[in-house]
Amino acid sequence: MSGNHQDDIHTSAKAAFYQTLSSIPPGYFTSYGRLASLCGVHVRQIQAWLRSLPRESGLPWFRIINSQRKITEHPGSMTQYELLKAEGLLADYRGRFPKDRYWPDCLSTHQGDPD
Repeated sequence: MSGNHQDDIHTSAKAAFYQTLSSIPPGYFTSYGRLASLCGVHVRQIQAWLRSLPRESGLPWFRIINSQRKITEHPGSMTQYELLKAEGLLADYRGRFPKDRYWPDCLSTHQGDPD
């Protein structure tokens, strides 16, 4: 019976993942770690779900970047740059995306660091 409970937790977390991913608005991004925190799972679980995301899902996988506000190198990284650029997100000379577009932090008033 405890296996069913674990399956329910996993299913609920995965549903939260899909819902949260679909909630990231165009022109914004979040990190793997932030998405994991919002969904109540480990960051490795987020990475696994992103790797297995069906292409036809239409979910904005490309809006997930690393905690340094950079795109992690992977086979689809050039596509990711292009999709973010199409939404008006441009990396600076260090490859970092603007912190004021970090979701959901952009929804609240906060003091930014000097970076």
